[in-house]
Amino acid sequence: MKTFLFLLILVTSFCYAQQDESWKLYDDSQVSRIDITVDTASLNWIYNHVESDSDFYAVIHFKNSWIDETVDSIGFRIRGNTSRDAKKKSFKISFNTFNHDKEFYSVDALNLNGEHNDPSIIRSKLCFDHFKSIGLPASRATHIEVYINNRYYGLYISVEHVDKKFLKKNFPSAGGNLWKCLYPADLQYLGNNPQTYIDLSSSSRKVYELTTNEDQNDFTGFVRFISILNNTPINQLADSLEQVLDVPGVLKYFATNILTGSWDDYWSLMNNYYLYSLPGNGIFHIIPYDYDNTFGVDWSGNNWTTANPYNFPKVASGARPLAERLLSVPQYRNLFTHILEYYRAKGFLLSNWESKIDSIHQMITPFAIPDTFRTKDYGFTVSDFNNSYSATGYSNQQVKYGLKQYVNLRNSSLPGQLSYQTANPFAYKIDFEPANPGPGDSVRVYVSAFSATGLKNVSIYFTKSGTTTPQIIPMIYSPITASKKVEDADRYVGIISPLGSNGSGYFSIYLQDSVNYTQTYPRSGPINISAPGSSLYQVVINEFMADNKKTIADANGEYDDWLELYNSSTTKVLLTGKYLTDNPSQLSKWRFTQDSLYINPEKYILIWCDDQESQPGIHTNFKLSKSGEYIALVDTNGKSVIDSITFYAQQTDISYGRSPDGSTNWEFMTPTPGYSNLISSIRDENNPAEYMLIQNYPNPFNPSTRISFSVAKQGHVSLKIYNILGEIVTTLVNEVRGPGNYSVSFDAHRLSSGIYFYELNTGNFRDIKKMVILK
Repeated sequence: MKTFLFLLILVTSFCYAQQDESWKLYDDSQVSRIDITVDTASLNWIYNHVESDSDFYAVIHFKNSWIDETVDSIGFRIRGNTSRDAKKKSFKISFNTFNHDKEFYSVDALNLNGEHNDPSIIRSKLCFDHFKSIGLPASRATHIEVYINNRYYGLYISVEHVDKKFLKKNFPSAGGNLWKCLYPADLQYLGNNPQTYIDLSSSSRKVYELTTNEDQNDFTGFVRFISILNNTPINQLADSLEQVLDVPGVLKYFATNILTGSWDDYWSLMNNYYLYSLPGNGIFHIIPYDYDNTFGVDWSGNNWTTANPYNFPKVASGARPLAERLLSVPQYRNLFTHILEYYRAKGFLLSNWESKIDSIHQMITPFAIPDTFRTKDYGFTVSDFNNSYSATGYSNQQVKYGLKQYVNLRNSSLPGQLSYQTANPFAYKIDFEPANPGPGDSVRVYVSAFSATGLKNVSIYFTKSGTTTPQIIPMIYSPITASKKVEDADRYVGIISPLGSNGSGYFSIYLQDSVNYTQTYPRSGPINISAPGSSLYQVVINEFMADNKKTIADANGEYDDWLELYNSSTTKVLLTGKYLTDNPSQLSKWRFTQDSLYINPEKYILIWCDDQESQPGIHTNFKLSKSGEYIALVDTNGKSVIDSITFYAQQTDISYGRSPDGSTNWEFMTPTPGYSNLISSIRDENNPAEYMLIQNYPNPFNPSTRISFSVAKQGHVSLKIYNILGEIVTTLVNEVRGPGNYSVSFDAHRLSSGIYFYELNTGNFRDIKKMVILK
């Protein structure tokens, strides 16, 4: 078990490191420290004007086992709603207030929450951790000791700020509209005029505050969503609502709040949540926010250990259409019930996570005891801090139960409150890969489906273009048993055969339950899939760089991301009207609008991916991600993918390209923007400058994948595969190797589906990465 925990920590660290460096700020295996230095007069002004959001100049020093750095010219202010009047206040650190391009370990801001309501200083972290474990986008949270002008202000929880950086980590695209919704954000229909919702305010704060794309201030989609939610007849609601709302995500949000007794939310208090409209499809997603009033903290006289899961007590009266209308649809109500049962059994029973609670308690105790600000609001003593974790009984002021006591009581009351209704089976998640298949690619379809009476038939009905009779493809029940995600427990898998050159078709999912109730999904109609023909491959994405620091500058002297197209044909090809995208659900994201833009035979053209379209040259409206993403060249119809690649973590000033030009072989290489890749591959070098373990490809895979790595100096090299328990599955390399670039194949046909890890160890270098086998 120690081996497994060690591997898990390392893998988590390395996975986040590939994406960005923010994991170093939110490593919750330790208590970090932040020292804030701010002018005394400014600090006094802040405390005398608690409602102000004005930022004041400050310097911070952040320290944990990963970071020991000082940053100046940051913005410092009080944050929060009702907590602004607390003696132990919450603070916001903004890195880009005085320098708009500034960030710190891949974040723009830090939220330091005082948790003055909660003597355990743990409740909100446990809630955010649960959201992350079930797959609902939520903030990361970790404990941190806060000093201001060399005075200890106490133990805080640092909660990840919900902004564009957060959106980019958690959604396919960060370009959509994000609304912060505060009391009384009940989502009731107030008419079709967007200005009504824009102007709605309470206590000088916007009820629905648009926090991205503020210059456009476009509430059109928001009003459409609210109109559909409130005005569609219940018997038609599912058909319309699923086209504008992530219904399963909202039900997961409600289920978590039922379990944790989180009343400072939408359902009970119409407060504290975000709504994000994903660009491309316009689907709204709910993002949880503010969770200190949980696990038995109460101000209203309600007993949250026995709260009715279908009629959650309201601290503030009024309609809650997002909860009430959703649960009026029997299929949604049954899925909500199923989610509650699953979360309770899989994670919320105290036996599943008591050791985690105890471990955090032990870790933070040395920092909580000297926290005198912790005592200022409600007089919480050290005994209150320790006893508030109790399983046998604790009560003091607004804290009605010990943390473990609440968990046991909520778990005990819930089963007797749950019931199912008569309803059709429900396919609540449908996905397929690859998203844009080639002519020879099989299409793997994943469906998460549920019926209260049990499912006896889950099938793909696939109709190939040019035919009228669908092919019926049985789907196999294939749960991921180690997952806490309910959709993984309800997973079915089926495979559509390759479409062939220029092949296309459409498919639906057919469900039949044990009492012969049936339904076909998606409700809105079948899903279209298509594969390009060979004629579309005249122009390909030939090379790109997702982290350009010093390789090549654009006409403005800026070192931005870029990609190169190559025409492998013998005739010139018109690019005008075609598209580039970094979002598989938004294929027409950016268009070549230049007049008569041709790419000549066996020539190259360079495109800057920098979100600066007004600059000279060809510039897209998106940037590339060093952590990896999808990019594609799309034909003029905005649907047919000419060429695409899903890439993984990239290296600074090293490009990734086809070697040779136009081939199917991709390699890391010395950059050659606008020129041939033939002699540039770094894998042709005998002496790599650094050690490197590259993400396996393909991933996920079945049954084989390829693992590549670089060795800088001669020495013993081992490459081992581990399972989720930390046990060695096989050793692929165990010998002395000289400097060079290597690639080995891993055949997993004898292994079961699941998560595995692979470790490269050279004595001078060690790296671990994660891979997934899907069968």
